[in-house]
Amino acid sequence: MKLLITAWLLFGIALFTLFGATEPLSAQTATANESEDQEAQIYVFGRDDCGFCKKLLAFLTEEKIDFEYLNIITDPEAAVIYNKIALKHEVSKVTPITVVGEQIFVGFDSPRTTGAAILKAQKDSVNSDVKTLTDHLDRAPKQSPTISGGCTGIICDEGDNSQFVFELPFFGVVDLRSFSLFSLSVILGVIDGFNPCAMWVLITFLVLLSQAGSKQKMIPLAGIFMLAEGVMYNLILNVWYKTWDFVALDQIVTPLVGLLALGGGSFFLWRWNKNKSAALVCDITNLDTQSKTINKFKQIIEAPITVASILAILVIAFSVNIIEFACSIGIPQAYTKILELNGLEFIERQWYILVYTLGYMFDDVIVFGLAIWGYSKLESHGGKYANYSLLFGGILMLILGLILVLNPQMLVL
Repeated sequence: MKLLITAWLLFGIALFTLFGATEPLSAQTATANESEDQEAQIYVFGRDDCGFCKKLLAFLTEEKIDFEYLNIITDPEAAVIYNKIALKHEVSKVTPITVVGEQIFVGFDSPRTTGAAILKAQKDSVNSDVKTLTDHLDRAPKQSPTISGGCTGIICDEGDNSQFVFELPFFGVVDLRSFSLFSLSVILGVIDGFNPCAMWVLITFLVLLSQAGSKQKMIPLAGIFMLAEGVMYNLILNVWYKTWDFVALDQIVTPLVGLLALGGGSFFLWRWNKNKSAALVCDITNLDTQSKTINKFKQIIEAPITVASILAILVIAFSVNIIEFACSIGIPQAYTKILELNGLEFIERQWYILVYTLGYMFDDVIVFGLAIWGYSKLESHGGKYANYSLLFGGILMLILGLILVLNPQMLVL
């Protein structure tokens, strides 16, 4: 009897152990599977005064995609992680930078390209154990990130082809490698040149240019500006996009340009008030005392073109490139990557970069050409034109200056 009871007890214990252990094991397996099936969070590193960031956030919001926005200007912890990610993959410090699982995206082209690539990366992240930013920094392999590219409705599963797919004006969604190098240089250069991010800097310089006093002085000043901008951009295409922190520089350059505009606007309005009834005369050289800002404007506007005035123009030209690159570096970085893949000799590479740079300067040639042509048409009106230009130019520069210093986000298109 005792033997029978003992047998039943052992049988009961065995059943309890078997079924009792099976459920936790099953639950444990389900939890593991659930973790593996989970999509990675989308992390967007950006800043409020970045137009490309706003386009990306608007796309994700419209698609009802869950994401985490990390403002690298107002959130110090986000800035630290952003710097680590940029260092890990050796990418430009621009915005936006998007991290999805193992993948990283620099810039934002359009919903049909970069947007589609980000959503695809999130779906692909189901098969990876890299889900968070910590996972990414610890285990994600170093990569050549997708740069303002992606694909939709076209084949894009071979290698990293997606980083060369852009949505271009007049062309639609195209693979950049379908162009010849020369046509690619011309087309991308012209498109890149019409970037609206730095347009307000050009407006500030145009207002300054209108006060040069003569068409003969406007032409060399505009020429120096365009040459300086072209040289700066050419250098960026060669090396700077990997070595400069464009976001940090932009945070310094933007308010400085704003202060420059405030000083220039105040100076123009002072001259307008002083010469409301005067003819078109040069009244600056006889002033006894002037502020530092006024002296800088005097050198740029009235004094003969000197080393100092050229340096001042170089600073303004440099600011245009810094502000534009801080927004997004997508097209130029994809372009330089294509040049690299073609294994060009140094001279060949410099030739194509020169063609790209000339295309980039095309819009400036048009803008400054119209400004100089308009000046030659209006300068015959003498003092009346001069004083009106001082009044409206001064007001415009004051408005721009205040916006740049207090709330540059207002200038984001």
